[in-house]
Amino acid sequence: MIARVRQSDLLHHGAIVFGGVVAANAFNYLYYMLVGRVAGVVVYGEVTALASALLVLGAPANVGQLIVAKLAADLDAAGNRAALRRLADVVTLVTALAGVLVVLIAVVARTPIAAFFKLSDAAPVVATAFALAAFFVTYVQRGILQGAHLFGQFSASLALEAIARVALGVSLVVGWGATGALVGSAVGIVLAAGYNLLVFRRRFGPERARVPLDRSTLMRVVTGVGLGQCTLTVLTFYDVPLVKHVFDARSAGLYAAAALVGRAVIAASLFIPTIVLPKATARVAGGRSALPLLVGAVGLAAALVAFAALCGFVAPRFVVTLVAGRAFGAAAPLVLPYVLASGALSIATVIAAYNFGLHQYAFVPAMFVAACIEIVTLSLWHPSLQAVVGVLLAGHTLVLLASLYGTAIPVLHRGANVTGWPARPSSGPG
Repeated sequence: MIARVRQSDLLHHGAIVFGGVVAANAFNYLYYMLVGRVAGVVVYGEVTALASALLVLGAPANVGQLIVAKLAADLDAAGNRAALRRLADVVTLVTALAGVLVVLIAVVARTPIAAFFKLSDAAPVVATAFALAAFFVTYVQRGILQGAHLFGQFSASLALEAIARVALGVSLVVGWGATGALVGSAVGIVLAAGYNLLVFRRRFGPERARVPLDRSTLMRVVTGVGLGQCTLTVLTFYDVPLVKHVFDARSAGLYAAAALVGRAVIAASLFIPTIVLPKATARVAGGRSALPLLVGAVGLAAALVAFAALCGFVAPRFVVTLVAGRAFGAAAPLVLPYVLASGALSIATVIAAYNFGLHQYAFVPAMFVAACIEIVTLSLWHPSLQAVVGVLLAGHTLVLLASLYGTAIPVLHRGANVTGWPARPSSGPG
């Protein structure tokens, strides 16, 4: 039994990514904890609202990361490292150009955006735009690391970003408020992008080759993974900006604290879908059943959710004040339902990653419809914070059920090419 555990690539690589995710999230949560304690409830609400808006607007980057991860996994399975280097170059350039456009738009529209968030100063909006521009580059780059099974480097990139965010953001929030906190976050993301470029150069070498595109496969990946991951990303972050817009500043700050606790569940299980996608592709390409991978991944995610729910049930006030500070104790009633909602979404994300790895996209339309029902309902009906979390729990559960639609367990003969890309011997150059 112990020997089987040691030989499990899910557990081995899972432990590597889990370590990186834990380290990154420890510093990310330290960042929010310190900002809440140093700057107070109002500034904390501004920072979390803008950070959540960044993550919602950054949904294309998360989508791009997963699309690139799928393409990189296919190229890695084919042994084409020169094409991987070329893919890394292309995604870095394209996302950098997109980032420049984002900054220009934000500078022009900074005043109405600040008014939407009820901010007296537009500077935090511009700082958020720079962070979003860097976000596009760094997060899509990580798709290369993920797909190429460079899980150690993936984890290091996450940790570097989070450590720099704490060191700079918390220092700057003292004198510059929300603007300083967000500038520190932007610099941390830029440093991680530089590290990613260094990894590409060292691991893939100088040789570059054309990425062998199969249009039908590419379209399936872009549309299926794109819509699916965009749906999951928006569901993860859209509620905090919405609450900031419709509720008063104190209520928004309390809700943000509860959301931070709930999102810890998603953050803690993030390593699971990260490794499931490339592992599913590699297993089926090698003729092995993907069923043990799916069962193990969902079981692991469910165990994390159960532990978090137990903590939220037994000591919700302790948990939320530990994360955000004593001033946020009134958010305790929101903790357990938010944890359960986040748990449902985290399991749905694991199942989606498995399906993405096997080019199975039948579940995406059903999940998209479920998400639209939730978002429309919450936008039209939000009489209280408790009602908001209740809608979130019901909606995320519906999304989890939708993610199961069309899920299958293919078993192929060894050597079968399920990637959609021309194979290249792994022993060849490149």
